[in-house]
Amino acid sequence: MKTNQPKLGNKLKVAVLLDVARAFERDILTGIANFNKIHNKFVFFFFSPRYIHSGAQANAINRVIDWKPDGVLTREVDDFELLLKLDIPLIIFPHTNLYKDKINAWGNNKEIGKTAADYFIAKGYKHYAFLGFKDFQWSIERQEGYTEELAKAGFKVNTFIFDNTQLLWELLPARLTEWVETLPRPCAIFAVTDELNMHLLNAINQTEARVPDDFSILGVDNDEMLCDMASPTLSSIDQNAKQSGFEAALALSRWMEHGEKPAGDIISEPAAVITRSSTSALAIDDEQVRAALHYITNAAPSRDISVDDVVNVTTLSRRNLEKRFQSLIKSSVLEEIKKVRIRRIKFLLENSELTIQQIADELNFRNFDNITRYFKQYTGMNPKDYRNRFK
Repeated sequence: MKTNQPKLGNKLKVAVLLDVARAFERDILTGIANFNKIHNKFVFFFFSPRYIHSGAQANAINRVIDWKPDGVLTREVDDFELLLKLDIPLIIFPHTNLYKDKINAWGNNKEIGKTAADYFIAKGYKHYAFLGFKDFQWSIERQEGYTEELAKAGFKVNTFIFDNTQLLWELLPARLTEWVETLPRPCAIFAVTDELNMHLLNAINQTEARVPDDFSILGVDNDEMLCDMASPTLSSIDQNAKQSGFEAALALSRWMEHGEKPAGDIISEPAAVITRSSTSALAIDDEQVRAALHYITNAAPSRDISVDDVVNVTTLSRRNLEKRFQSLIKSSVLEEIKKVRIRRIKFLLENSELTIQQIADELNFRNFDNITRYFKQYTGMNPKDYRNRFK
């Protein structure tokens, strides 16, 4: 039986069907809500908590259909296929694979993998490993980005793929313990989610190895609750899910109001690596290079340091230091300075209300034009456009 529909004025009725038990989907929801705070276009349908209507969950999709939404933002919930039959704008946040002939909100997963590889290479690791899922397209894409970038630098990757159809989640740590015992040390391990990284950390803690000295581990999603409750705390790549939710809401709004169906999938770019204790070590035996990198990491975020400044904290000539950088971390001294400074600029653009000039002052640039030119040369966009895109 259909329910009586309230009068909603000119608002668009949008069903939002997400599993907000995970931080990633809560961030998507935050992005959707942020869009609506600005534009005030939507009224939302959310599933009621199970403790309120526990017996009605089996019929939840029919309740959505009876509500007569103008559009839908959804995961693959129970009876999801019924939504696909509706002739209304619908955007999917897929759990596993992209849906052909539908509009998907998806991440640039190869770039996430590349980001992880570049991050570890800069720390001087020679041994690498990967922990991912079987048959999940986003995991496969992250693995490709990671392994391809490492292959360019001459490194191979030891891989563990979790098949959730063959092994229970709670039995995974025991298998991971066996796996990590076979890995050379020190080793950099990239896991495709923070949840997997929690299991990985528990597995390593069952051995005599230590994080980050023996194993440096990095996840994805920046689930702050999981990452901060772990010991040591877990580094993670912020997948920029809030931006993904905002862009999906914007695309759905245009589709519902003006019939402007997106030309293709909505692809979001990763934000940054959020560094915590699990990746705080440097896997470099060369004391001179380690001293140089330590100086860059601590000085470059707030000072416009030069290559000569870095050389001066070592006992090497500039030429010899550059040769060691190229040999150990496949990069030049200047490139490492730029990476640290660009990472700091990105962080401030995404997470603060500082003006571009204030950020320039914070990083000791002389003026607005200098920081704009510097940032655009490295990222391909000016700071203002970056902030508009990612915040």
